[in-house]
Amino acid sequence: MGPIAGLKKEQVLTGLVITLVVAGLAVLIPTAVQRLAQPVATPAPTPSPTAPPSAVLLPEELERDLAGVMIIVNDHTFGTAFLVDAQGDFLTASSLVDGTQSLRLIDNTGGTHPVRVIGIDTTLGLAQIRATNDGTPLPFGDPATLQLDDPVVLLASPKVANLRSSTPAVLTQRSTVQLTLRVNDLPGNIGGPVVGPGGKVMGILSVTGKAVPINLASSDIAQWHGQGGTVMPLAPIPGTLVLRGSDTTSTPTGGLSIQSVSPTRASAAQDTLITVQGSGFTAGAMLRVHFVALASPNGEFDGLAATLVNASTLTVKVPAGRVVQDYVIQLTNGDGSVTSSRTAFTITP
Repeated sequence: MGPIAGLKKEQVLTGLVITLVVAGLAVLIPTAVQRLAQPVATPAPTPSPTAPPSAVLLPEELERDLAGVMIIVNDHTFGTAFLVDAQGDFLTASSLVDGTQSLRLIDNTGGTHPVRVIGIDTTLGLAQIRATNDGTPLPFGDPATLQLDDPVVLLASPKVANLRSSTPAVLTQRSTVQLTLRVNDLPGNIGGPVVGPGGKVMGILSVTGKAVPINLASSDIAQWHGQGGTVMPLAPIPGTLVLRGSDTTSTPTGGLSIQSVSPTRASAAQDTLITVQGSGFTAGAMLRVHFVALASPNGEFDGLAATLVNASTLTVKVPAGRVVQDYVIQLTNGDGSVTSSRTAFTITP
């Protein structure tokens, strides 16, 4: 084959290759243009888990605060008070103190303490009492740091069986003179501390759903500092107050139990005959009614002339001159078996 024929063959092959390339581009370019023209969806970001909100109080903060929250009892009802210093001063609502003829403070062991009224501010709705320095004073916070819808906690004595020791609440309104709360409070919560982060007191519940900002108490506390106050007679324990651990303190043997005492109070100025009712009472040389003091290690005594009326009733005389405080009644049955009442008897002035 001559050089001219070989050149023509090469030209034909080159043209064929070029034709195939152009044809391929004619197919590919429109498809590529179409794909480029279409919007590409942005991939959705992977959501990161949201951290749960922090608890208002750490467990150790709640435990510390509750050690200083106790029960205040007046002539007809009970509420809450909380310790604010090491000398036994408590803050509470003035409505629990103003106008009452008797008071008592019940600590978290169930022990009773006489109360001194140090000061009452009916304008703010606050009162200060002095009773015992047992427990831990609660730290104060700054209510101005609270924002609307912030969570807070309303505290009550852990000794009260018919109140929650910590009730969640939400701040719905705040002014310089009042904190408004969304909270399921009960009458026994009145006087209780409203605490925020760090277990710091932000307010005092003065009426249902309303609290006095704690900073307003500072001037009253300073004014009342060092005052001796007025000692109040012991108030009776109301039937609406149920204390944890106040049931019969020993297991009845053979059905032995104390169910009621009448009257529940006696004056230290005179002898008083009381009636004890229950079950399983028996006569015998060992029959004895002993009064165990609650507020102090002193003051225990035996009743006089314990007399069995029947298997469910006996009488005993409380002698004059006994120490003014609460007592548990301990019964030694005629056969030597023993049972005790809950807090059921009070010596008054």
